[in-house]
Amino acid sequence: MDRKRILIAERDLNEVRDLRKALVTAGYEVRMVDNGTEALAQIETFQPDLLLSEVRLPKLDGPHLLQELRNRPSTQLLPVIMMGSLKTVDERVNTMKLPIDDYQQKPLDLEETLARIEVLLREVGNASTSIQLSVRGFSGTLEEMSLVDLLKTLEVGNKTGVLKLRRDGKEGMVFIQEGQVIDAVLDHLDARQALLRMFSWSDGDFQVEMRHHDRPRMLTTSNHDLISEGLTRQYRWSQLVNQLPPLQAVVRGTDKLGAAMLEDEEKTMVGLLNGSKRLIDLVEESPLDDLRALAVMKTLYDGGYVDAVNLDQEPTNGTYLDKLKQRQTNGHGPRDKIAGLFTSVLQHSNEGREGRQERRRGERRANEDRRRHERRRDDRERPQNRVYLNKSELIVIREKLLHGIRTPS
Repeated sequence: MDRKRILIAERDLNEVRDLRKALVTAGYEVRMVDNGTEALAQIETFQPDLLLSEVRLPKLDGPHLLQELRNRPSTQLLPVIMMGSLKTVDERVNTMKLPIDDYQQKPLDLEETLARIEVLLREVGNASTSIQLSVRGFSGTLEEMSLVDLLKTLEVGNKTGVLKLRRDGKEGMVFIQEGQVIDAVLDHLDARQALLRMFSWSDGDFQVEMRHHDRPRMLTTSNHDLISEGLTRQYRWSQLVNQLPPLQAVVRGTDKLGAAMLEDEEKTMVGLLNGSKRLIDLVEESPLDDLRALAVMKTLYDGGYVDAVNLDQEPTNGTYLDKLKQRQTNGHGPRDKIAGLFTSVLQHSNEGREGRQERRRGERRANEDRRRHERRRDDRERPQNRVYLNKSELIVIREKLLHGIRTPS
């Protein structure tokens, strides 16, 4: 088995000579540097399995060194133990809030430090399988990230993979090669039509698989032009949808159709009615472009030639219409989640001096037990301990941080 490599970044190397000797005796390969800039360079060449860093390093201090590491894909998961001679409890608590795996107060207890290093490296080894699985892709809902958002993300990362979108029992695929869209598949549509249709999907699920593929290039338009067209279609689609019944609503012709003088495109859409169909099915079955088909349906709806069936009158037998009605009445939509998030953030900001003191005492009590168990890395990698925020919640938090919540001093 290869020896584990440990890098120590300490401004006064004499303070860690005994630690280095103990680590070498324990079988580790150890290097030492005396500033943050050199630590970054050594991490690139030495590729340590763990970093011990002084908080107050010259040239690049510990927190900024940590920020650099967490911003780089190759070192995002590098185990980091901070060490320092921080005088106040608040300083130590704030340091432990950083994305580190542990903090050691100086003067170091060699036995304790060696034990923490052993525990952390064991945690990394146990979590390696789950990490490899997690970096192969990600998934979510189209309410959180639209196709445009996903394509932008993959382009920035210069990624290769397959993006799968599912909505209402249908699945489409978008093939990405080094960040560029090269093909799209959905039903019987050609690549461009398939991609344009999926741009309008505002609900459903997505799954991104980071893997190589041998798909030939069917789309030659640049990503910039595709995304620009996608944004335009999303805007126009949402404008039309807001002026129509729900896309999942059943649409039927009215008595006015018998005497109507219709245009050719309107006759085409009416011919698809065949009694009653969902609005979205009419659009997708139409030979017209999706946006054009939706615009024609709006004209027919505004003219009173078609109408939507009342959700309370249409038997649904547990179909999507049931779920739609439930979502409209149960108060658990995105707007309610955001309202709850605002409440929790504002409560935190207004908790007062006594509340903050009690919270800090709780944090200190929690930190007293932090070396008894495998904790930080184990918590980060264990799926049931993760907290997921959707896109709307992240935007709310960002806006609050940028503009607004000032805690009283």
